[in-house]
Formats: sequence, C-alpha cells, structure tokens
Amino acid sequence: MKFFLMVIFLTSLSFTQIYEDVVELNDGSIIKGVIIETKPDEYIKIKSGDNIFVYQMDQINIIKKEEIEGYLFDDPHKSRYFFAPTATPIGSGNSYIRNTWLFFNSLGVSFGENVSTEIGISVFPGDGLNNQLKQFSYKYSTDKTYGDWQSSFGFLYLGQIEFGGGFIFASFTKGDDDNNISITPGLAYFQDSDNGLKFAENLTLVYSGKKRVSNSLSLISENWFFYGEDLFIISNSGFRFFGRQLSVDFSWPFLISSGGSGVGPPLLSFSYTF
Repeated sequence: MKFFLMVIFLTSLSFTQIYEDVVELNDGSIIKGVIIETKPDEYIKIKSGDNIFVYQMDQINIIKKEEIEGYLFDDPHKSRYFFAPTATPIGSGNSYIRNTWLFFNSLGVSFGENVSTEIGISVFPGDGLNNQLKQFSYKYSTDKTYGDWQSSFGFLYLGQIEFGGGFIFASFTKGDDDNNISITPGLAYFQDSDNGLKFAENLTLVYSGKKRVSNSLSLISENWFFYGEDLFIISNSGFRFFGRQLSVDFSWPFLISSGGSGVGPPLLSFSYTF
C-alpha cells in the first residue's frame, strides 16, 4: 500500500506547474531566472543561467512569475524504453547504472557518439558468483535518418558462460526523444556447452512507444510478440518518472497466449546517468 501511495505522490509531483521569476526593468529589459536575494526597498539579486544580476528597486518596473514553457531537462534514459532499445544512442561521454528490483545491477557505457554497451550481474542471496546471471549487450546507432526514422543494431546476452540466450536486433525509431514509436525485429538465440549455438526459427517483434506528458513524467508501452506455433505476447506498460540524472521506471506486464492470459509481477527499476 505504501508503495502505491509513493507512486501516486511522484505522479502528482510531475504535473506540478513550474514557474520562474521575471524582472522587467524601466528601460524595457527583461531578465528571467530565480530571485536569490531581496532587500526590501533597496535591491534584488536574480540568477539567470550562470549569471547573477543585482538591480536597485528604482531600476525595476515590475517583478512577476511566469510558467516555464517547454521542459527543463531531457529524459536521461532516452536510449531505451523499459528493456527494449530505441535507435537513440546514449551519447558521447555518458554512462549510467541501473538497478532492477534490487537483485540485478548493470552499467551502461558509451564509446563515442554512436556505440554503447551494458554489462550486468545479479546479486541473488545465497548464490555464488558462478551461479549469478550475467548480462552483456551492445548497440550501434546510425547517423543517417530515413525520413523521420533512425536505426540501430545490436545484441543482448543473458545467462552463464556455459548456457544462456539472447536477442539479435535492429531497432527503428520515429519521432523525437520525448514522443516516439519503435519497431524492433529480432532473432532469439540459445547456447549451451553440449549443443552449441542455436537460433529460433521465427522472428520476435517488439512494438514500443513513449509519450512525455509533463516535465518529469513519460508514459511507456513495450509489447513483445513471440511468433511460433502459438503466438505469445508480453504487453508491458507503465511510466517513467525522472529528473536530470535519475529515473524510476514502473510497469506491469500482461501475458497473452492462445492458451489464456495472465498478469506478471510488477517491474521496478532505478537508473542514474553520470
């Protein structure tokens, strides 16, 4: 119950209107920022960007507040939805750490503007290092766009050295960093020490979308279609609450197949960009 109250609280904060101070001088100049010091009937100090200005009261025509138009900062994790990638790169010099349900930690690192990798390991209590799940992924985002579409290519591996599986993918994204859709076709593969490497007979398709609805909140939907003798769908929707560097993802997956449907466990992850 406390968790859901926290979710409601964070969501309500994201819709809070954000204002800035506006100082209009007698000569018609307008300075926007945050008033950091006021001495009644003498002067004010206002911080605008990296600059601090001091104005005497007799220089000022009016002081007011205005609602800030647009967004104060970008989504710090625009390179992915919940798990599926977008075609957008992390960006040169950017890295992030991610924690999912406390038991799985990963580190994402960029190598130049278009290349990034992510490595991770689980920390399930009672299991030694050899028994923990390991993750490695790679993504290359192209510079070229075709119309409004950008593309990326990569792979994901999750498992042990002796056995595991993953996903080779191409991702095509249309839109900007705040509002977009992506189509990600991929081919699953599996490997173990006895049978070697095997690929799935059918493609997997992921349809994803993101809609930014306020300064700190985006709605996200990520839908996995596993094709085979029977179609199996994981439809995972939720939201991302974020600041300049930290983001919190919450989603609740639904499982759909020809044999019926069900609800998976809710997913919660924290990511920090540095």
